[in-house]
Amino acid sequence: MSWKTYMRRYGTLYLLLVLPIAFFVLFRYAPMTYILQAFKKNNILIPPWKVEWAKDNGFQWFLKAFKDKDFLVALKNTLFLNLMDLVIGMPMPIIMALLLNELAFPKYKRVTQTILYLPHFLSWVIISSITLRLFATNDGLINKMLGTTIPFVGDAGHWRGTYIFLGIWKECGWNTIIYLAALTGISPELYEAAEVDGASRWRKIWHITLPGIRSTIIVLLIMNLGHILGSEFDRPFTLSNPLVTEASKTISIYVYEKGINGQQYSLTTAVGLFQSVICVIFLLMSNALAKRFGERGIW
Repeated sequence: MSWKTYMRRYGTLYLLLVLPIAFFVLFRYAPMTYILQAFKKNNILIPPWKVEWAKDNGFQWFLKAFKDKDFLVALKNTLFLNLMDLVIGMPMPIIMALLLNELAFPKYKRVTQTILYLPHFLSWVIISSITLRLFATNDGLINKMLGTTIPFVGDAGHWRGTYIFLGIWKECGWNTIIYLAALTGISPELYEAAEVDGASRWRKIWHITLPGIRSTIIVLLIMNLGHILGSEFDRPFTLSNPLVTEASKTISIYVYEKGINGQQYSLTTAVGLFQSVICVIFLLMSNALAKRFGERGIW
């Protein structure tokens, strides 16, 4: 097949790639040229390749970050919150998918799935506004119903619990879709054979269902470990308040305060670069471990 014939047949499909490629080039790869800012003096009015190198052989901003108490607090909070999201939040979609898979009535199953998916489409601004009113210590609806004054969003310990709970509630249903899709790949004949052998429902889940989606679980675990030091901005920022600053300050909020508010662009670029490098290391390590134990990695 000649090149002209090939392009005449498939050219339209390649045109569909133009916008996605342009998006990644403009908003993902082009900004990478400013990674140099992490090793240069703080001056964004001049291209970073024309700015003088920072002190300490270019590592001035990295050293400054690790000497900054606020950064260390943000680093600790980011690791803790992400780890809790992983340990508590990852099993929930799996459990939910297993429960939905056992439902015998298709209509009830569809309604349940729809209800579970809906929170994903709400922004954190909306969720946080509702949460701060519902869980207010003195006049919140939840405390009034319970007849207590539990500081759900006014105490560091309770705030962490509320933060993790809301994250699970918002994304659990959406993440369940992936596992439900994986469950469709399991042959019904395996369940029929197990039923003939007298296997209980729990036995079928343990010996057929879970092994059938194991590769999906491993891939998602690897991807989640790759974001162990990543931090979204809108969730902690909108849920935060002055009473829980020590618990809610994450790396994304630190970068916002120092970069946008404080105009320390070289410092925040260094922090972002450090964050990305650690995430890549975790991703590579988890992928290598998965392959070592005979599982399929993400590449």
